[in-house]
Amino acid sequence: MSKLRNRRTNARKTAVAVTGAAALLALLTACNGTATGSVSADGGSAAPAAGDSATATGSAGGSGSGSSGSGSSGSGSSGTGGSGTSGSSTSGGGTSSSGGSSSTGSVPACQASQLGYSWADPGSGTGQQKHAVVALTNKSGRSCTMYGFPGVDLVNSGQKWSLPRTNATPRRVTLANGASTNFAITFLVPAQGDSSDFTPTTVVVTAPNQRTSFDLPWHGGAVVLQDGATHPGSFIGPVGE
Repeated sequence: MSKLRNRRTNARKTAVAVTGAAALLALLTACNGTATGSVSADGGSAAPAAGDSATATGSAGGSGSGSSGSGSSGSGSSGTGGSGTSGSSTSGGGTSSSGGSSSTGSVPACQASQLGYSWADPGSGTGQQKHAVVALTNKSGRSCTMYGFPGVDLVNSGQKWSLPRTNATPRRVTLANGASTNFAITFLVPAQGDSSDFTPTTVVVTAPNQRTSFDLPWHGGAVVLQDGATHPGSFIGPVGE
């Protein structure tokens, strides 16, 4: 009976010793098996080895700002790590090949001294209202533009009538060297019994936005003088109409 007790006591002591040794082995493994906190060659925190459950703070990237810039879709920052670059994107604001406001390469206005003046139609039409068409030809040696209404004065030895404009909307006309554009003079010829008429001898033409004029001989005959009328039957249209 005493031998049996001794065997049980020895078995308990052995179990306690084995358990203690296992616990000590587990403790040593826990203390020596992690890479957390180890120092790398550049003084930072080294990333844990593959397979470790621990994650080193900051090992995936620094706290620097990513690349930033402004574009057509707005401003913002991209990128999450490292030190990025800053600048404007090719689609952003400012002068570029696809946009921007630049006068470089713009076509200049046609100058009066570089234009040729002639009749495309000295006067035609049926009824009391007729039309005469003046051609303006670019002789500058390069392209030029015109926009708006010319000035037109009907003149004889004792009278001058500056014709009013229509309410038509002008458009910009670009002329290559040697090309022409026209404008029309609409005029009212006298009916039988009209007394308020005069016969011009000259048409004084001033190109749009110019000050120098050119004289053309008038071939349309007598015109009803309505220089005081609110809505006269004689008027001029814009160039390129």
